[in-house]
Amino acid sequence: MKYIISTHGANIAVGLLDPNTAEEDINLSHNLFNTYAGDNYFNGVLSFASPPKFYRFLIDKYYLLYWRPDKTFSQILKKATNKARQILVNDVEYRNFMPEIYHSNMVTANKSIYKWHNPKYSD
Repeated sequence: MKYIISTHGANIAVGLLDPNTAEEDINLSHNLFNTYAGDNYFNGVLSFASPPKFYRFLIDKYYLLYWRPDKTFSQILKKATNKARQILVNDVEYRNFMPEIYHSNMVTANKSIYKWHNPKYSD
């Protein structure tokens, strides 16, 4: 598995599971789509507007990897699109992890709430 996808409000969050490609994915997605990347969970989490934007990111990533001066645009695009489809089928897990993380954080935060008492008004 390379990616894990979750809903995140109106967007999707994509967790990066492969430490070898995480930095490359973060930089490329930011440069191409101005994507927000958090590094709090997994090897990073990317935020995309929709699943098709993530699919487009994968196509662009592999298009740049497969680019050769002796190949036509359509040849490279076909190869990159097939690779992106293969990644979506074989290397992507669909799990709603963002609500799990939010819930876990809320439970932890509720245990460590401190109340401040003003000495002037305390008994």
